[in-house]
Amino acid sequence: MRPTSSAKVLRVKNTWCFTLGHATAHTPAAAALWDEINTHSVSLVNRAQREGLLAPDVDPEWTRQAYYALLGEAINRSGAEQGPAAQDPDGQDLDALATLVIDTLLHGTGPRG
Repeated sequence: MRPTSSAKVLRVKNTWCFTLGHATAHTPAAAALWDEINTHSVSLVNRAQREGLLAPDVDPEWTRQAYYALLGEAINRSGAEQGPAAQDPDGQDLDALATLVIDTLLHGTGPRG
């Protein structure tokens, strides 16, 4: 799982916040967006599991849902930059949030060592 992929999802999620806040697609465009995001996310989780970044017995669906929840929290993080820099495709703020999402997903919040 790469933070850059998550930064891209954060950009999309931030732009399509209303649509992505509803798991049921209400329009063909929303359905297409969900299909693309789900396909990409399932691929990321499966690859991370194959590469040993996730336990072999982890529930991929639960992991995908946790990933989405972390992305949502990153978008709605209090004090997070909401101005033009957050929308910038090369914005460092989204990259930092994406790294935080991936680190939390892969390592939790306990001590590392």
